[in-house]
Parts: sequence; C-alpha cells; structure tokens
Amino acid sequence: ERRLGDLDRLGDVLFGSRARLGQAVIDFERRHLEARLPVRGAAGEAVEARHGPPRSVSELFAELEFDRYDDFTLLARSVAEIASDISEVQAEIAGLGRTVREDLGLVHRLTGEVRAGLGRARLVPIGALYTRFSRQGQEAARIAGKHVRIETSGESVELDAGIIEQIVDPLVHLVQNAVVHGLEPPEERIARGKPEAGTVTLSASHRGAFVLVEVADDGRGIDAERLRRQAVAQGFVRPEEAAALTEREALELIFRPGFSTAVEVTPAAGRGVGMDIVRTNVARLNGEIDVETMPGSGTRFTLRLPLTVLVTEALLVRASAEVLAVPLNAVHVIATLAPEARRTGPDGDAAFVEGRWLPLMHLGRALGLPAVPAEPPIGLILRGGAGLFACAVSDVLHKEEIVVKPLGAFLDGVGPYAGATVSADGRVTLLLDPVRLGGLALHPPAGGATAATSLDDAGGTRAEIGRGGPRSGLGAFRKGNVLLVDDSISIRKFVGQMLEKAGFDVTTAIDGTEALVRLGERAFDVMVTDLEMPRLNGYELLEEVRRRPDTRELPVVILTTRAGAKHESLARRLGVSHYVTKPVTEDVFASLIESLALPGSAEARP
Repeated sequence: ERRLGDLDRLGDVLFGSRARLGQAVIDFERRHLEARLPVRGAAGEAVEARHGPPRSVSELFAELEFDRYDDFTLLARSVAEIASDISEVQAEIAGLGRTVREDLGLVHRLTGEVRAGLGRARLVPIGALYTRFSRQGQEAARIAGKHVRIETSGESVELDAGIIEQIVDPLVHLVQNAVVHGLEPPEERIARGKPEAGTVTLSASHRGAFVLVEVADDGRGIDAERLRRQAVAQGFVRPEEAAALTEREALELIFRPGFSTAVEVTPAAGRGVGMDIVRTNVARLNGEIDVETMPGSGTRFTLRLPLTVLVTEALLVRASAEVLAVPLNAVHVIATLAPEARRTGPDGDAAFVEGRWLPLMHLGRALGLPAVPAEPPIGLILRGGAGLFACAVSDVLHKEEIVVKPLGAFLDGVGPYAGATVSADGRVTLLLDPVRLGGLALHPPAGGATAATSLDDAGGTRAEIGRGGPRSGLGAFRKGNVLLVDDSISIRKFVGQMLEKAGFDVTTAIDGTEALVRLGERAFDVMVTDLEMPRLNGYELLEEVRRRPDTRELPVVILTTRAGAKHESLARRLGVSHYVTKPVTEDVFASLIESLALPGSAEARP
C-alpha cells in the first residue's frame, strides 16, 4: 500500500509536469515563432525609400565606384545580414519546437499509461463489502422485528480503493433504511400477499466511466403525502408550498439536512442521521444519488460513482478575477442570464432557465470576492444537494482534466470547496463542491456573511477566515491583481518579479493599446504604467482609463524616468494616483501597491 501511494504521488508529479511542459511550449511558440520579425522587408523598403527605385550598375558606377558606400548603405547591409541571421535562428528554434512537441506527445502518452496503470492498481472489487452489508442488514432486521433476505449481484465490479472506503457508511445507511423504513412488518407483508421475509438487493454494474451501485427493497415504498406532512411539521416548507410539490419534488425532501421520517432514533433507524449525509458524501466523490419509488412495490436508490477520484474533468470558470474549477459532471447546462431572466424576491435571487425559476447565487459575491460587473452574467446550471440551481460567474474558460488534491485537515470544511489542483502555470486552483454551493443558493448567508462563514459549523478560528468584508474568504489569500504596462522587457521582468514576490498576481502589457485589451478581459486592483511607449503612451492610456466608467476608479501608478515637474503635473491633471520615478526600492514600491490594492485605499491616494 505504501509503494502504491508513492507511485500515485509520482504519477501526480508527472501529470503536473506534462501540463506545465505543454503550457511552456505554447507560450514559447506564441512569443518566439508566431511574431516573426519583418526585418528583411523593412530593410529593403528603407533602402528603396532612401535611394528611390533601383538603377542599373552603369548609372551607379560613377557615384559609388564599387567601393564607396555612405553610412546608410552600410547600415542597410548590416540590417540585411542581421535579418538573415535571425531567420536562421528562427528556423533552428522552429525545429527545436517541433522536437519538443514530439517529445511532449510521448510524455502525454506515457503519462496516460502511468495514470491508467495506477488507476487499475487501486481498483478493488465491491463484493468485498457485501458480507458486511448483509450482516448490518440482518442486525437491523432483528432489532426491528422483521425478516429480511439480502441479495447481491455485481460482486466483481471494481472501484477505486479511496471510493470504496468513502461509500461504506452511505451504503450501510441505505441498507439499514431499506430494512427499517422500507420493509413492512411480517404480518403486514402477509396481509398484502407478500412473502413474510422482505428482500433487499445490492447490485453494481458498469456504465461507461461510472459505476452504478443500487440498493433496492420490495417494501411499501415511500409515501409522498407523508413526506409533505413531515416537512410541514418539521418546518421545512409551508403548507401551501407542500401542497404544490410534485411527487418528484416531495421525494427530494428526504435529502434535506435534518429531515427524518423516523419516529424515534435507534441504531437500526439509520443511526439518527438524515439522507443529506449520504448525498453529501456521494457528491464529494463527484457522484450522484437518485431515488425511485412505487407505492406498495418498493424503493430503489441508485449511486452513480466515478471509477476513480484521482483525475476528474472540470470546467474552469472565472468569478470576479479568480479562476475556479467546477466538476464537469455537476454541470447541467450553461446559459446567459439576461436581465429579464432574473428576479429578486423575498426568498432570494432566482433565474428563469428551461421554463422554470431556479435559485440563483452569484459566485463571486458568495465567496467574498471584489465585484466585477458582467452584463449579462453567465449562468452555470448545476446539480446540487437539493436539485438544480443557477450559479452566476463572470466567464467560462475551458474544460480541463485535473488531479484533485485534498485541502488538508485545517482547511477542510472552510468554504464550498471539495479540493484543489495545480494548474499548468503552477498556480493552485480550488475545486468547488456543488452540494455546498447548492446549500448557499437555497439558504443564502444573512448579513453579508461569506461562504466560509456560513458553511463552517466548527466555530472559532475557521469561521474567522470567512469574515472581514469584501476581500474575505478566497480573496484573503491574495494581495491583488496588478496590470504592469511598459515597453521595456527588462522593466517588465524586474518589476513583475518584484510584485509577484510580494504576493501579487501580475499581468503585463507592452504598451497602452495592449493594456486596454487586458483591461477589457478582466478586472485589476492597480495599474502600473510607463510614460514613453509606442502606439499609446502613458498619458493617453491614463486619459482613456479615466474616461471609461468601469475603470474610472482604478488606482494608476506611473513609473517613469521622467522626473520633470511638467511631466508629473500633466499626470496629476489626468488623474494619476501616484507618480514614481525610477529606480525604485523593492519594499517601498511593494508597500505602495499593496496600500492601493486594499479596500478603502482611496484615502491613501493623493
């Protein structure tokens, strides 16, 4: 087992290395191969512009005498030679890039084989658990005074050992509930014309990349009307709401936290916990649970589980300026939430999707992230703990296969997160838990509390992580997003590394025109810009930033070598936050940017 764990960790490292190598190749090609320098053409055009159309050798002979060149001709020849050298280097780089890409393909294939091998090594037959379930079922029947026969099938179906460990309690709970709540007493079964001993069936089967585990009984079924009465009595719904529930919606009540149909709590009656615990545990495995019932004939619970939890497909989305991952199998549909498809009522926000109103939560707001206007927002329709709900995000990026890592004991339970993964650029991306998000959508936290506060029931230190205003929760782990604009690559590298070392997320642009593009793509907390740049200089960029409504309040720092009073005066008139001359001291400059990125930083601006 220890060696298998070591191999598993090595596989994770290889998987991450492959992703980073692929991203490095893409970045390299974009920077060095796609933007070829038109030096040779420029040199030719420059020579032609200087001397006019080419003339014959006889016409030039007297002027040049074959050995007389002016400075421009010498410069043109040097430029042509440099262009030739650059072309040769580019060809060599292109060849190297092809070789690296071929090697990357090999690494990709080997990684897949290693991952598949590790996955197979972790598979365990589910039949090893059947004896335990049979024993638990017989014990529950003895306590309840019933007779039961446990039937099993699909013993050879294999699941990841980690999943096997985590579905033991949910399956035991389902078996006990089937015996205690599902099966009728012997005298009632005889009166109904059924065998005295009830039957509980456990079965497992493959369905594509998933395994279906079913727990079925031949009892009385679930009485939807009784569920409605219990829900009203326990305060989950109002009488008029209960009357309007469909049978399917009434069945979903059993998954509500705290809901129970047991008259008294006994060891046999599911140990006094609700079915919400079962659904939560299954959802954390990126699985689903469904229930079907037929009055008088019985009930069937179906668990849809992935073969492995090590690697899963996720949809990467942007909430405010933060990138997060959502399990792909939890996404029902993606829709644009137009203004007419949204409403706010006494029960919270809602979105109209596929002909019905669904609970709506704004992901960035729920996580305590800085607000970034997105109109209209994009709605992820997710499968949560109590059905479908809408989750508004700023952008949907792409689908990606990720390696899921646990958050650890300290962070487990803080916020609506199921784990984390390391992206190709080395950054940690949090994986959202659809069940906890669904809880937020149905029961929004009161008083502006964030997701971390509302979801943590341990109190104390963990709950404090979720408090503290708009930059609490997830936003508290980062200092802010900085846009760095400078046409000098050395300045971009030096200042960018300085700010990244200080904990900022830095995006660079080579001039004002590219900076405006970056500002349209995402939100930034601070912009640092040079003055002298091609296409759009610092003054023009500042003027455009202050003109736009969405960036009018953005803190802007000018970092320049121009120390003259007239340059600074013009920048002040255009609305610069701070005017800093090069060179800069690392700690002083980082402190300045941090003061501007913090909430309420307007007071720090001159």
